[in-house]
Amino acid sequence: MAQIDNDLERFYSLLARLEAVPPQGRRLGEQSGRSHWPDRGVYFFREPGETRTVPPYVPRVVRVGTHAVSAGSKSSLWGRLRTHRGGRTGNGNHRSSVFRLHVGAAMLARDGELLPTWGRGSSACQSVRDSEAPLERRVSGYIGAMSVLWMDVPGEPEADCRRSFIERNAIALLSNHLSPADRPSHGWLGHFSPREEIRRSALWNLNYVDEECDPSFFDVLEECVIRTCAQDCSQ
Repeated sequence: MAQIDNDLERFYSLLARLEAVPPQGRRLGEQSGRSHWPDRGVYFFREPGETRTVPPYVPRVVRVGTHAVSAGSKSSLWGRLRTHRGGRTGNGNHRSSVFRLHVGAAMLARDGELLPTWGRGSSACQSVRDSEAPLERRVSGYIGAMSVLWMDVPGEPEADCRRSFIERNAIALLSNHLSPADRPSHGWLGHFSPREEIRRSALWNLNYVDEECDPSFFDVLEECVIRTCAQDCSQ
């Protein structure tokens, strides 16, 4: 346990350096495209009420994500975060955001509700979207209340890019082979997820939760944090 504790301490110390530079660490619902966003990057969500289990009990990361990891992808960092957030009126599309899909599925399970179309298909007709709209609004409110940190990780879109490397190893570190050192609160919504990976990892992630963290990840992470902080300070 000593090694995982040391690794987590280093990880969260690096995130603290990001948070010291506004607008890092604000709620997603307060962010907009007018903020300075790098074209490509990795992001980290923290959820109200979820903290680390060791002092000083800082907010724990509940989801790690990235984008543009497929050849030819044109997605941007803000575009991906905006899809997770949904629109300003609360509308959203869980078929374009697996994060929204997972949160909505957990809400349905927690509240004993049935919505058979949720997560079905890559598109839906207007009547289906209308029936799903109330849950989409609830999901938007839930994710919009989360704070988000991000880092600039440039590079061409490809499966083995640095963004993918950071995402993969951050998830592996936090999940710790599905026995996370930082346990979720008793009230965490993820406890109700239909997906065992989410319940056991304490993350809103499925991929990489059962992998080993590459020790070289920390040097790459630190390099990206330093570059991002320098850029944000210059704005």
